[in-house]
Amino acid sequence: MQIPGKVLVEPRDYRSFCFRGEGRANFVISARHRLTGVRIVWRFAKARKSGLLTVKARSELVNSYMERIVAPFFDEQYLVGMNIVEFDTVDVHQLAKIPSLPANQKIETFEELFNLPDEYSFLPLNTFQRVHGTTILTNPKRMTSLQMLDATQLPMTISGEGHSSTITVEIKPKQGFFQHHPNVNVAHCNNCILQIEKSCGHSHFSEMYDFCPMDLFSGNYSRMYKAIHSLFLVPHRNLRIFIDGNQVHSDEKPLEEAVFSETLFPRNEATSEDLISALCLALSGNQSKKKFRLRNSSVLGQILRAQKVDEIGIVQAHAIYDRMDHHTKTALLDKSSLTRAGLEAILERKSSENDHLLQQLRRYFLAATMKDCSVMISLRLIQTCPSPRRDIIRLPNGRVFAFTIKIVDLDPKTAKNLINCHPRFMSGVKIIRLDQESAENDRKFKPCV
Repeated sequence: MQIPGKVLVEPRDYRSFCFRGEGRANFVISARHRLTGVRIVWRFAKARKSGLLTVKARSELVNSYMERIVAPFFDEQYLVGMNIVEFDTVDVHQLAKIPSLPANQKIETFEELFNLPDEYSFLPLNTFQRVHGTTILTNPKRMTSLQMLDATQLPMTISGEGHSSTITVEIKPKQGFFQHHPNVNVAHCNNCILQIEKSCGHSHFSEMYDFCPMDLFSGNYSRMYKAIHSLFLVPHRNLRIFIDGNQVHSDEKPLEEAVFSETLFPRNEATSEDLISALCLALSGNQSKKKFRLRNSSVLGQILRAQKVDEIGIVQAHAIYDRMDHHTKTALLDKSSLTRAGLEAILERKSSENDHLLQQLRRYFLAATMKDCSVMISLRLIQTCPSPRRDIIRLPNGRVFAFTIKIVDLDPKTAKNLINCHPRFMSGVKIIRLDQESAENDRKFKPCV
């Protein structure tokens, strides 16, 4: 039986299926509608422990969190509209083979997925049972997903002349302000502390990068350019680049610096330096380098404002959480807890100490969403533009980019995020302190402030 009010997706109505990415909470699969030509993505929920798709998707929860808690912080132009849709679970078993395929590999029709081994699927066959030769479900017949426009191919209001490709840059900006923590006297921002821990403790990230969110959010053009350029060189998991929806640069398969410009602009009509300059202007809300600053109306300005609802930081948040009773701790592990409380209740100031501490924690979890979101910026080089517009960047060398920006990955965070992150944070602090106390006194890790 179909859930009332939800569209049942027929995957056979779509073409050109491909894998868009994987986060801690979701697999993202893209497809183009056979009739309309519109490319969308479906976000299928993951089980954290197994890493497989889960039939217990909480699409309604995420959608409600977006509408009630997240949306009030941002201009509508920066948010991606989403719908809750349904699938037959047996169809999702086939779609769940797509994350096993290489990036950019397209599966033209849904029927082609049946030719791939069942072992490829992240919704495995043990979800099902065979009874007298017939497949039946041990789980619900239907499962939900969030559907939205594919942010790597966002539509633009200006097409321009010619046939320039659409370049989409995905950036995870991270926490954009410096936060003091009790008994943590290191001059490093949260992101850099965690990156230092990661580079020293994980072989996959043995190379430390130069990206610091303090530069990206600085409102200084040179520092912002440096931050984005450093991500171009070493993207880690903070940057991906797509051309017409095809991933060309990421941590998994990075481009060599020498071929950036020719890959992004094969007809030599612009350079990677032009692209970074356009990104600096678009993200900060400026039209030129004159009087350059981080404008409050810009996408980064609005993200920063939302991040700053956290007034305590990870160390105090963990200490407060430790002091909470068992019932409250359990409640804070529930992803629906912030939505149930409501934004007004989260932001209001409570008089009693217990209520005040709980509100501080809730604001911390809300800000954690804003500190882990992604920004998708799609740009297209155009020949002419008749008049000044907010969605146009004109560089001093005469090159003109049309652009559009969306914020994605705005999932609710819980105490589990705090519990998992705090030991890594403190380990990073310890590594920095040991570096500061080294006999050589030659600091390996450059301070952020």
